[in-house]
Amino acid sequence: MKIKRYLDKDMRHVLRRVREDQGPDAVILSNRRVDDGIEVIAAIDYDEALVRHALGAAPGSDSHIDSDALASIAEDMAVAAEPAALEVVSANLAPAPVPLLDESICDNANSQAIEDMQSDMSAMRELLETQLSGLVWKEGSRRFPMRAQVLRNLARIGLAPDIANTVVNRLEPVKQLRNLWNAPLATLAQLLPVKDDELIRNGGTVALIGPTGVGKTTTIAKIAAQYAMHNWADDIALVSADSYRIGAKEHLSAFANIIGANVYSASNFDELSETLDQLRDKKLVLIDTEGRSQRDRDLSSRLAAYGRSADRVRFYLTLSAATQEAALDETVREFSKVPLEGCIVTKIDEAAQLGCVMSTLIRNDLPAAFFSDGQRIPDDLYGAARKKLWLVNEAIACLESSRSRVDERTMAENFSHQSIANV
Repeated sequence: MKIKRYLDKDMRHVLRRVREDQGPDAVILSNRRVDDGIEVIAAIDYDEALVRHALGAAPGSDSHIDSDALASIAEDMAVAAEPAALEVVSANLAPAPVPLLDESICDNANSQAIEDMQSDMSAMRELLETQLSGLVWKEGSRRFPMRAQVLRNLARIGLAPDIANTVVNRLEPVKQLRNLWNAPLATLAQLLPVKDDELIRNGGTVALIGPTGVGKTTTIAKIAAQYAMHNWADDIALVSADSYRIGAKEHLSAFANIIGANVYSASNFDELSETLDQLRDKKLVLIDTEGRSQRDRDLSSRLAAYGRSADRVRFYLTLSAATQEAALDETVREFSKVPLEGCIVTKIDEAAQLGCVMSTLIRNDLPAAFFSDGQRIPDDLYGAARKKLWLVNEAIACLESSRSRVDERTMAENFSHQSIANV
C-alpha cells in the first residue's frame, strides 16, 4: 500500500497530480484547505483493516481518524520511502474510501450543482418577492382604498406602472369618489406630448417611416387629401420609396388619382435625392417609405441613408395604437436613429387599450402630430394638439368594449414598490 500527500493551489491541479502519480485506481482519503492551497491524502492498494490494526482501532469500529494524523503519516512515509504504511480515514469523509473520479466529471458535476443552487435561490427569491409585494399592496389598499383604486383604473386602460406613478405623484389627495377618474385623466392629458403641426396648412417635405402595416400609405393619402381641399392638387407630389412591398407604388397611385396628384418612385437613396431635387417647386411632398421591422438587420443602414436628407426632409414615425407597449418602445428606440419631427398614431379604433401608446409617447417624450382612427379618406385624421382629451376619453371607451380587468396579484407586482400613501 502506498500513501502520499499532495498540495497544490486548487482541487483541479491536485487531482491531476494524483491521477498522474498513482493512476485511476487511487483512493482519496482526506482533503482540506490549508494556507498554501488544497491538501489531499491519496493512496493506492488501500487496506483499511491494516490501517486500523496499526492504529489500535478495533475492526469494524465506526471511529474516524483525524486528518492531521493522516497527514503526519503521509509525511513520514514520504521520508521513509516505504512501499506501504498505515493510513487514516478523514473525519470529513464517509468511512468507505472513494475512488478517484475523472477530472472532467468532477468539473461537470460541480458546475451542474452550482447552476441548480443558483436556480433554486432565484426561484426562492421570486417567491419571497411575490409574497412580500402582495402584503405591501394589501396593506396599502386597506389604508388608502380610494387612492389604490386610482392606480387600478389607470392599469385598466393599459397605462404602464412607471407612467401611472408619475400621474398619481402629481395628484392632490383623492377625497371624493368623482375624482377617481376625472383628476387622473386630466393629469394624464397634460403629460401627453403633442405638437401643433402645420403640415396640412403650410406643406413641406415629409417622410413617413415605421414598421410594416402601421398605415403609412393610408395616412399619406389622408394628409394629401386634406391639403388638396384647401390648396391646388398640382402643388402636391407623392413619392413611393417602397421597393420592398409588391404593388406599393400602385397602391399610392390609386389614392393620387382621386385627388389629381402626381406619383414618383425612388428605389434607392440616390434616386430619392434626385427626385427631391426635381420637386423643389412643390409645396407638399409626401414620401412613403418601405415598412421595416424594428428588428430588421438592414434597418440601421436604411435609416442612415435617410438621415443624409435630414436637412430637407422631416421624418414622422408612424405608430399603431394596437401594438403592445414593449414593441412600441422598441420601435421608437430603433427608429430614433434619424431625427424625428414627431409621430403619427394610427389604428386607434383597433386598439383594446390606449394606455400602451400613451405610455410610450410620455416615456420617450415623443410628440404626436396626428391621430388616426379609421380608414376613411380624407376623414379620420386629426391634429393631435386639439385632440388630447379626445384620446384620453377614447381610452375610457375602450374599457366598455374590451372589458379590461386587472387582478390584485398584478397590481401588487407593479405597484408594491410605490407607496400608495403618496397618491
